[in-house]
Amino acid sequence: MNDFILRQATIKDIPFLVETIVEAEKSGTDKLSYSTIFGISEIEAKKYIEEMLLEEIDGCELSVSSFILAEKQGQIAAAASAWIEGLEGTPSTILKGNLLSFVLPKKCIERAIEINQIIREIHIEYIPGTIQLGLVYVSKEFRGLNLVKQLVDELIKIHSKLNPLVSEMYVQVFSNNTPAIIAYERACFREILSRQSLDERILCYLPSNKKILMKMDLAT
Repeated sequence: MNDFILRQATIKDIPFLVETIVEAEKSGTDKLSYSTIFGISEIEAKKYIEEMLLEEIDGCELSVSSFILAEKQGQIAAAASAWIEGLEGTPSTILKGNLLSFVLPKKCIERAIEINQIIREIHIEYIPGTIQLGLVYVSKEFRGLNLVKQLVDELIKIHSKLNPLVSEMYVQVFSNNTPAIIAYERACFREILSRQSLDERILCYLPSNKKILMKMDLAT
């Protein structure tokens, strides 16, 4: 386990970051929200995600700077992203929304606005001034090695230096993603809130109709 090197992601790592984003968004299903919500193929979604990462906008889940990697003998094993919500003064949802609007065709954005009426019921707001754990992915051959906790601990160190007063870390996860929930519990997160939709149409667009908010209290 100690053979893994944890390091900051760079632009050269974007192919693995795209894989991370896609697999994390699928949450163990074959349903990619970027495809279902914006009406594009998975190949197109990967291309657009790469373009957004190349913009290098800090402070949201589509920021290269928010990711760290676990690497072993030159092979990337896992990735995780985190940021302090609103640290630069702009909410991460606005930053992500601007990236989507800049990169995606107008018809995709218009489609997403219509679908938002269906999916917004399980939306959970980010809390300003807290660490938000975004997208986490571990390659199949490296699972079961406690890499999620190692990545989370490293992200806490990084962001605690940016803001020594930060005292909480949050992660949002779809309820169907049992392996992720177990991994987060092992990393000391606990469930504090859930949002569920009874509108069956939501399952056409998202992996689950229920989202869970988990929290970790940081040592001060």
